[in-house]
Amino acid sequence: MLRQYGAIPFTFLKEEPLVLMITSRTHERWIFPKGAIEEAETPVDAAHREAFEEAGVRGRALPDCSHDVKGVKQLPDGPRDLLVTYFPLHLTEQVDDWPERKRRDRHWVTLADARKIAGGQDILHVLQGFESFLPKLQNIASAR
Repeated sequence: MLRQYGAIPFTFLKEEPLVLMITSRTHERWIFPKGAIEEAETPVDAAHREAFEEAGVRGRALPDCSHDVKGVKQLPDGPRDLLVTYFPLHLTEQVDDWPERKRRDRHWVTLADARKIAGGQDILHVLQGFESFLPKLQNIASAR
């Protein structure tokens, strides 16, 4: 089974939670940043790196609100089972120039819109996990 780590970049507009979704490399799906861990990285480090490389955002990851989502990754030699741990990432910075800017689009959306554009059942599960932590995330965001 492949193992990856990802981020769910979020902020609040007044009381409304917004999440940042990105397109997959093929632009076929709206997803959240994720990828494999690199040598000497922690899972949270990997989530931070992926959020910046793929979406151009930085923030504070919240490991106590993480959740795992199973999926399938399509590889050249066929599909492989995938387990991704996603960490909510409270936005602190968004840049206009980031490593994968020319390969991906990004879009801030409400949770209702995120459910409409979600690129598959796995992304819907990511959103469900995120929503289960909303009361805690609102408290963290308002405390800053």
